[in-house]
Amino acid sequence: MPDDQAEQPAPEFAALRSRPFAIFWTGLLVSHTGTWMQSVGQGWLLYQLTNTPVWLGASSLAFALPMVVLPLFGGALADRIHRLKLIRGMQLAMAFAAAALAGLTYLGAVTAWHLAAFSLIQGIVLAFEGPARHATIPDLVDRRHLLGAVSMFQSTYQLGGFFGPALAGIILGVLGSDRIYALFALNSLTFLINVVALSCIRGVTRHARTDSPLFGSVTEGLRFVWSQPALRSLLVMITVAGVFGRSYIALMPVFARDILHTDARGLGYLTAAPGIGVIVGATALAASGATGHRGRTIIRAALIFAVLLAAFASSRWIALSIPLLVVLGASTITLIATMSTTMQVAATDAIRGRVMSVWAIANVGLPSLGAMVTASAAAVMGAPLAVAAGSGLVAITAAGLRRRILKVA
Repeated sequence: MPDDQAEQPAPEFAALRSRPFAIFWTGLLVSHTGTWMQSVGQGWLLYQLTNTPVWLGASSLAFALPMVVLPLFGGALADRIHRLKLIRGMQLAMAFAAAALAGLTYLGAVTAWHLAAFSLIQGIVLAFEGPARHATIPDLVDRRHLLGAVSMFQSTYQLGGFFGPALAGIILGVLGSDRIYALFALNSLTFLINVVALSCIRGVTRHARTDSPLFGSVTEGLRFVWSQPALRSLLVMITVAGVFGRSYIALMPVFARDILHTDARGLGYLTAAPGIGVIVGATALAASGATGHRGRTIIRAALIFAVLLAAFASSRWIALSIPLLVVLGASTITLIATMSTTMQVAATDAIRGRVMSVWAIANVGLPSLGAMVTASAAAVMGAPLAVAAGSGLVAITAAGLRRRILKVA
């Protein structure tokens, strides 16, 4: 497609006019809704079984560790086999795992180790499925609509975060809080629904396969990313923003109780606020259809993110903190969606899975561990100062990488 055509504005929500992408997006939203339903039940059950938050941290760590290393091999695999088949296979694996956990819980045989093992399996599956998901999007939509498609793709997790917990509360309210196995069983069903949805996608061009050995394929992907100064800069930017910026969410209970002096209801509002911003921001990106100069958008979004994060760290009123978090969420999705789009456009189809595997590590794996860094800093200097320091690092990084990132079209 000519470059001048690629820069023309797209119709509102043009990505959803593509039937393959609409099916892909809907199936993923259903799957994420089930994942959030299970997350509610899993956290509650784990705490009931152990009576210690240590196991909650251990479960999160079990998920995070595979996401630091395995996406490299997941990306290599995504460039070797049919990506939609790989995603379907991973969704089936999760369906069986969730069904097994539902059975163990129903029989009263579930233990904390089973729940941690499920988190580990979840991390392993996402490490292989995530790069394939990202790399598939350009095959489903016109290149002009890619930014809107990526922003909508990124928003499915937050949308599921609204629907899933709400449905979990309704279901447990009807069935009783002792029937958590129902949430696990329904999660298994949502995975199967997504498998069926993915099977309905037709007319997707199969990408070129790499013939290099698996380890050589991984090295080839890393070498490609390293050879592109702009891509290196984007990965540094998203890593710093994730590890030192977005990890503020882990300290939300501290801000709620000790800084803003609110209760569990206030914590719920604070936790939901960034998600509202993400949904609003993703909707705006999808509706506008504009591409513009991605480099400038990235720098602006990073600096706005840093300023808003510092303002949140300084706030002592929940009435101010909540709207700050909403706008913070909108700037977050703008930053992530624009950088993800840039990474996908820069990669050829044959290597896109491996490029997006590096993105998955920087955007998901490392930030999952970043909460430990921020929490440790907060224990020494206090939560507000720790978060403010993180915002400063994000701003310094954006300023330092400004020239390289501005070279992105």
